[in-house]
Amino acid sequence: MLKILDKLLAEFRCVFSYEASFNWFVIVILGFVIRFDHSGVTSFIRWLFLSPTHYDALLLFFRTSSWRLEDLLVQWTSMAVNRFPVIRFNDRLLLIGDGIKICKEAFKMPGVKRLHQDSDNSGKGATIWGHHFGYVGLLIGHVKKTSVFHCMLSCMKVLT
Repeated sequence: MLKILDKLLAEFRCVFSYEASFNWFVIVILGFVIRFDHSGVTSFIRWLFLSPTHYDALLLFFRTSSWRLEDLLVQWTSMAVNRFPVIRFNDRLLLIGDGIKICKEAFKMPGVKRLHQDSDNSGKGATIWGHHFGYVGLLIGHVKKTSVFHCMLSCMKVLT
């Protein structure tokens, strides 16, 4: 598995202008893969057995100008489209998405903003203060083996 992961991660080298930034990228990805808790950079250091002195350098990786998120996303998308069988609908890639709003009590917490409340409960207010997490994914697999895809096609035919 490590050989496959190494081969996949090597394809991202072109995104980073410095070797050190690419090395930190590999460390971050490995941290996401093996960690069991969700304590951010601290969990990467704990589960990868890194020295605590690397904490600031690891934080700096996320703010450095030696790579751009847009370039990373382009590389990831092209790699996924070239390696995996993507599902298309009307000759377009099929994306799936979801999101969640988490209510927060503190107003001055980073990332907290006023959000529209989608609840049908009339007892709840129209807006909440909180975080909004959204996800978009590329649907991959074989159409003949994907029962979810057939269900989605049926729903789309009803809507159109």
